[in-house]
Amino acid sequence: MIRTGSAGLAEARRLHALGVEHNNAGHPLRAIKLFRRALSLPALGEGAGEEARLVAARIWISVAMSESELKSPERGLAALAEAERLVELAEHPQLSALLHLQNGYIRVRAGHFESGLAHLDSAVALIEHAEPAHASNILLDRGSLHMYRGQLAAARQDLSRSAELAAEHGLLVEEFKAKHNLGYLEFLAGNLALALKTMDDAQAINAKVSLAVALLDRARVLLEVGLHRESDDALIEAAAMFRADRLYKELAEVELARAECALLDGEIAAARRLAATARDRFRRRSNDRWRRDAELVLLHADLAAGRPGSRLVGPALRLAAEFRGAGLETQARTSQLVAAEALLRAGRIEQARTVAGEAGPVRAADPVSARLHTRLVRARLSIAARDAGVARREIRTGLAELAHHQAQFGSIDLQTASAVHGRQLAELDLSLALAEGKPAGVLAAIERGRATSSRLPRVSAPADPAAADLLAELRHAVDGLRAIRSDAAATEQAAVHRRRVTELQRALRSRAWQAAGSGSAPRPAPLGQIEAELSRTDTALVCYFDVGGVLQAVVLAGGRPRIVGIGASVTVSEMIRRVRADLDVLARGCLPDVMQSAVCATLNRSLASLSEFLLGPLDLPEHRLVIVPTGPLAALPWTSLPPMKHRPVVVAPSASAWLAATRHAERGNGAVVAVAGPDLVHSEKEVLAIGRLWPRSQVLAGPDGGRAGLVSALASATVVHVAAHGQHQAENPLFSSIRLADGPLFAYELDLTGPAAEHVVLSACELGQATIRVGDEALGLTSVLLRLGTRSVISGVARVHDDVAAEVMTRYHAALAAGVDSAQALAGACSGSSTPAPFVCFGSAW
Repeated sequence: MIRTGSAGLAEARRLHALGVEHNNAGHPLRAIKLFRRALSLPALGEGAGEEARLVAARIWISVAMSESELKSPERGLAALAEAERLVELAEHPQLSALLHLQNGYIRVRAGHFESGLAHLDSAVALIEHAEPAHASNILLDRGSLHMYRGQLAAARQDLSRSAELAAEHGLLVEEFKAKHNLGYLEFLAGNLALALKTMDDAQAINAKVSLAVALLDRARVLLEVGLHRESDDALIEAAAMFRADRLYKELAEVELARAECALLDGEIAAARRLAATARDRFRRRSNDRWRRDAELVLLHADLAAGRPGSRLVGPALRLAAEFRGAGLETQARTSQLVAAEALLRAGRIEQARTVAGEAGPVRAADPVSARLHTRLVRARLSIAARDAGVARREIRTGLAELAHHQAQFGSIDLQTASAVHGRQLAELDLSLALAEGKPAGVLAAIERGRATSSRLPRVSAPADPAAADLLAELRHAVDGLRAIRSDAAATEQAAVHRRRVTELQRALRSRAWQAAGSGSAPRPAPLGQIEAELSRTDTALVCYFDVGGVLQAVVLAGGRPRIVGIGASVTVSEMIRRVRADLDVLARGCLPDVMQSAVCATLNRSLASLSEFLLGPLDLPEHRLVIVPTGPLAALPWTSLPPMKHRPVVVAPSASAWLAATRHAERGNGAVVAVAGPDLVHSEKEVLAIGRLWPRSQVLAGPDGGRAGLVSALASATVVHVAAHGQHQAENPLFSSIRLADGPLFAYELDLTGPAAEHVVLSACELGQATIRVGDEALGLTSVLLRLGTRSVISGVARVHDDVAAEVMTRYHAALAAGVDSAQALAGACSGSSTPAPFVCFGSAW
């Protein structure tokens, strides 16, 4: 039916409104089809009256947005010219404000900041005439431009006003965008936990907008936090949405962010490919703003790939000039530093120093990744100029900045992840110390770059009822999955359960990330204090470290510190893999005698080889021993190594952490609580036997052995023993769990509680394992307990048979109750077992 007159205008307005909804939801392709249908209506044809021309002008303004997103900024600006042709703007200040808004938006998106800002300022001057939604968007777009240019105070003012206007008029889309951008502003200000919280709060508005943009921005925050793999997962999801809507400019933004993720993960070839693809997409759209960013990331990747420095100097300096011309000082400084690195690689040291000096000082407002990059380049230049003193100062300042960055987070997840930004500085620090050949300097360098999270004061997160509901659902999903895991007919149902478990874990982690830290980052302990405590307790310390795939150790034992070479890291990794495989086989039980003997023989040979490899070169006295491991050594059953039988051994994340735990003032009431979990043959017998050994003990078994009882015991008792099944989740370590009578208790929820018992014993499989992140940052159930304030944790680093666990733990508690400390008691208990028991004393002796 051909519509003319008022009916035709009503239909045009309906199609326009529907198209605007699609634009807001991130579907410009659908939107532009509706706009074209509206413009083709006879009511808007030649000779139409003033009202029809106004409607057509509004539609052309919306067409401009779709065209600029789908094709090019030039196509968008051409559509705006059509709108201007239709009406006399002086007579329609409301429409004029809208035209300036759209002009500003398109120009800014294309990287033309000055002309874009001029239009947005003109729109603000007319804001009293604008419709509420347009007024909110005017402030939103100008605030976003201020934010990109680093003018955060002005950005905050505009974005806050935009959000207030939107909330006042019930404009959910505009309120979401303004609040989401306020989250991005906190990201740029360095308040990363608050950024994630603000973005989550915006998401709760539940507006009809594109989730892809929110995912992209959130991924950028996660990348700066150090969660580059989680960031990449979010970006892959966003890319699928952008590709479906043919939003190739936004797809290029995703590719660029993924290139940064790949760089942080050390995937240099992937980083180069992704950055080059993004650059080419931006070039085709004549989008200089984003093309420059892509070229900068590509230069970083080219440097990491080892391309000749002489080829990179020119492009880097040209890029620095472009950024400076656009008023983007942070990016200009980074480009300048890349040029300095390229000059240094080309052997042009003086030129490199000059170019780096022109980059200017480190600014506190810069992202931590940019600040640490500056420190790294300066340190390398100083080393090249044979000024090791200045290099050391730059490195130490950078690592201190990183520690304070980690301290802003209340979540152990983020504290440990963010160490990735300091990887190169820590490596350079250690290489400088090794070049000097002083063991004390090497140990100090290791302590500066290792397990920083273990030094940070713990901050209790506020109660979160929403998290409690999510945890209850997660427990239900995990139990449901466990019940059907071995049912071949329930494959599809199991897949549904697994997807829901992943979703719930993601939601819970996201809530934990919002917690703020203390901001305080104590320095590592001085060597003198560590040596004094070792001497007082008649203890030796071995700190392993890996440089270039070669394992070495610093030994503090009696006399002067020593550096000892060990061997290739890959060798020990393979040995540990074989040991764990044999232990897992023995843990199954019910093996035929011949097989049992064969596996035990293989295991004993592997343990002997490991001992010879790791301990043979060290020439250790018969002292108590503290092991500070690196990488896979953290999950080694040290007490099972032949030279370690009968020797008290403690495994600590760092020498500073061991010293702090050893000096820790004892608290608690002397009470002992033993908890039995379900489906363990001897768990009740084990905890009853332990209860009889202690004068002030409580046994929780059967229905009493649930989560509430254990959490209460951890908060009030001095010693807590748990005989239950455990599971370490390597990919999601905060959801490692202990299975209790009423379902699993996750490491995640322990991290939300207050101080824990002085001494905790986990007579369960593999809960001594941890996922090791950069900087030897360990994440798992044992590491969470140590973070809560537990001085000493006994836990297994591999599977252990129920019979063996019960036997060893009864002997262990008998010795502990008799006054033997935890390290000595464990050594005696394990040495009395015919089958190796892979339990380790973590933290310190208790």
